Amino acid sequence: MRTRTRHGHSVTELLLNARSIVLIRRRVGRYDELSDAAVNVVCNGLTGVAVDPGAVSAPLRHEATALAHRIVDDDHPEDSPLWPVPGWDLPVTSWLHPDDGPRPRSLVA
Repeated sequence: MRTRTRHGHSVTELLLNARSIVLIRRRVGRYDELSDAAVNVVCNGLTGVAVDPGAVSAPLRHEATALAHRIVDDDHPEDSPLWPVPGWDLPVTSWLHPDDGPRPRSLVA
């Protein structure tokens, strides 16, 4: 029995590529409005959803995939509810552990 489909592998690859793009763009001076902690939340969130998609809710998986498409296409990732609010002094929490703090703004029940 197959546990992962081709589509699942494609989504995983998309999420991991988006993570790499965020890191590369940050290194060359893009996304400078975000704190290091905020960049880590985005990267760790994309990685976490890619590695264990069953550990998060379907809406979060779909939103993370949409964010990954926005990042790869360079199409306003800041419009995603998972993109951190700009600023250096704002609290940043994980997407994957909502008990640790507030949830992403559009995914609040």
